[in-house]
Amino acid sequence: MPVFGVWRPVQPKLLRRVHDRLSRTGGCEAVRYEPSRRDANEVVAEIDPVAFLEREYSATNARLRVEFDLKGGRPHYWIQWWEPDVGRGFGWHADETEPEYGPVHLQIEYPDGTTTRQSAVHVDDEHPYRTFERRLTSIPAQLAEVPWE
Repeated sequence: MPVFGVWRPVQPKLLRRVHDRLSRTGGCEAVRYEPSRRDANEVVAEIDPVAFLEREYSATNARLRVEFDLKGGRPHYWIQWWEPDVGRGFGWHADETEPEYGPVHLQIEYPDGTTTRQSAVHVDDEHPYRTFERRLTSIPAQLAEVPWE
């Protein structure tokens, strides 16, 4: 969208929407842009899992990282839940790194260092913010399904 004759990419606007959404979400603390607001390429939130999930949870803290790359023919994104104290996490990755799983895969990283991947639902022509919303709201259900042990 041109603004005062200058092209403004969509990605900063998208990241601002993600930042605003996370800032208004219970359990999301210290929401920030990385590496900086001016040169942001991702949004990171420190999470209080109990407040975020609205139930008891085994980890005392977590981190949510949201990154988009809208260049190219198909949007790429990485939405990653990470629990640093226990060294585990999962995330949806829409990229070219694991083509055998399709356009999007769910990657689970376990404390023992193993990683599993599986195909994840992908919706063609979905706006990236809608994708973010769908993934964000599915985190509680996804956490209930991950066999951490």
